[in-house]
Amino acid sequence: MPKYFMPTTLLSGKNCIKRHPRHLLHGKKCMIITGKQSAVVSGALGDVTDVLKENNVEYDIYNKITNETGITEIYNLARSMKDDGVEYIIGIGGGSTLDAAKAAAVYAANDIEPMEIFDEKYANKPLTVVCVPTTAGTGSDTTQYVMMTLDDPRKKRSFSSEVCFPYATYLDARYTMTLPVEVTRNTAVDALCHAVESYLNVQASPFSDTVALEAIRLIGQCDAALVAGKFSEADREKLLVAASSGGMAVAHTGLNVVHAMGHQITCTKNVPHGRANGALLVEFIAWCAKADIMRAVDVITAFGSDLSSLKRFMNRVAPMDCEVTEKDIDEWIDNSITDGIAMNCPGTFTHDDERKIYYNALVNKDRKYNVW
Repeated sequence: MPKYFMPTTLLSGKNCIKRHPRHLLHGKKCMIITGKQSAVVSGALGDVTDVLKENNVEYDIYNKITNETGITEIYNLARSMKDDGVEYIIGIGGGSTLDAAKAAAVYAANDIEPMEIFDEKYANKPLTVVCVPTTAGTGSDTTQYVMMTLDDPRKKRSFSSEVCFPYATYLDARYTMTLPVEVTRNTAVDALCHAVESYLNVQASPFSDTVALEAIRLIGQCDAALVAGKFSEADREKLLVAASSGGMAVAHTGLNVVHAMGHQITCTKNVPHGRANGALLVEFIAWCAKADIMRAVDVITAFGSDLSSLKRFMNRVAPMDCEVTEKDIDEWIDNSITDGIAMNCPGTFTHDDERKIYYNALVNKDRKYNVW
């Protein structure tokens, strides 16, 4: 039976932190977890600390999170938070930062070893987490999923629990205005992949479809801005809402094979996460059309494009600037991690299908697409 469970309170619009401060207050001491620069440069950190000071909330700031921050560092941070009596967490930043905040909340509330977090069974509810995203792509601010880097930075692993939904998320597009163009493009493509993978998914429902299609439409409305690399505040607002909407969609359906396959490209070719996924997206849509052409058409229509035009768009905003050989593809198939997630595909997905998607997307430069 389709269900929809999204307990995170969303507060959006300019100055939403100052206009709705009570959702930022959950005790007398909090930890602010951020990256090294974005929280300060964007203005988000200043807005948060202003509210905390006005309400006499003591806070510490941990500003060392990067894409490669490992599980042991997060675990040790959580232990120090526990010793210091931290009552809740505010995460300010991109996906890695928000995921670190969600993981630290679990560790700080439970006496577990680092790897036991993946058991997804916790004696105590995690500390309250409030998210303030400064990128528009990951959707971590509206999901129960947490991706962690293991102590080997080339290896990542995720866990999921309904207790890991953030309590609240503040969506203020002003905090994304300082994002570099390439980061904006890569995160927008990642958000698009989330929405498409949710819609072309056997777990999809009328509820998830609604937010998935709206995310696709919003990103499609920003296609010219993404190509030009010039963004108005209205564009930034659409991309930010789309990212959170894509997160809400995959929170209920799970991801699909695009992310699993893109992971291989990122790990072996050092291609940014969103760009790696985007390189495969058009071929995935084309493959899904064989099983359910009408839903594939829905995706393309929502974006306002066709397969060939969408491919050209991807080549411009998220180009694969590294060489991929058939030998690379053979190795990716040998190390494939798609088997479990392939059950979400609208049809039987085999390793041969996986090979064809890789080949057509990354090697076959003369690939032509049917007009639907």
